Amino acid sequence: MNIIYLIIHILFALGMFISLKIINIKGLNKFLAITINYVIALIFTLITYKYPISTITDYYSTNLILASLWVGVLFIVSFILMIFSTERAGIGLTTALNKMAVVIPVSVGIVYLGQHDNITFKLVGIALALASFVLILYKKETEKKKLSALLLPLSVFLVSGLIDTSMELTNTILITQKFEIELFLMGIFATASIIGIVTIVLDKFWIKTKEKFSYNTILWGAIMGVFNFLVSKMILINVGLMGGSVVFPVHNAAVVSLTALIGVLFFKEKFSAKQWAGVALAVISVIMIAGTL
Repeated sequence: MNIIYLIIHILFALGMFISLKIINIKGLNKFLAITINYVIALIFTLITYKYPISTITDYYSTNLILASLWVGVLFIVSFILMIFSTERAGIGLTTALNKMAVVIPVSVGIVYLGQHDNITFKLVGIALALASFVLILYKKETEKKKLSALLLPLSVFLVSGLIDTSMELTNTILITQKFEIELFLMGIFATASIIGIVTIVLDKFWIKTKEKFSYNTILWGAIMGVFNFLVSKMILINVGLMGGSVVFPVHNAAVVSLTALIGVLFFKEKFSAKQWAGVALAVISVIMIAGTL
């Protein structure tokens, strides 16, 4: 059953990353699309909440509220850093470090949460996953980067790792009942939505940029929001069942390799021998880590 949950999780994540890829290809307003994505994710969290309204007031503890606010802020900060890092340090280095951030929640899971089962297979699988990210994503830049530019992808690495770690720790320490998962997600998406909307309003009416709102931006932002809601829910469910030392490496390795293959098959992207070797390593790492279940 755990394997089935992982497969469903990966398929939802794939839908989310394909949506983001289409937003990039079409040159749509990324920040607007991301904000719409969080608003839609919040709406789906609210309309699928099947528990009594009283659970929100009775069980939404101060610690869970603070955790929701913290992760919601990190979501927006992570996206802003990704935009600036991609512009100044390159998409290859930025994406590679974003995916390699998996070492942070995995280390916390093994050291602090005691996820020691089949640890040798996990560590080898994680090492292969990290190697695959470098081979698939990283492209050598011809120009030397300034230290300030290199600090941006390192910030992406830290914030991405903090997000996954915060979600795992919250799930393990604070969440004791199923409906608290919904409350946690509700708070995350509400925080990210509010920050995004306020930023867009300030940008539109105070800074007065001429960025237009297009139908395509709203559409693909909404599609991504549905997948984001499903992925976030599956992350918390799967971390509770299998631990972050399994879920995060499998999630990242599978999504990186599958989105790369989709890029080749449907978006006419070209792959080098090094990148194909990375895909092979990613597949092996997923099999090794999933095999520990």
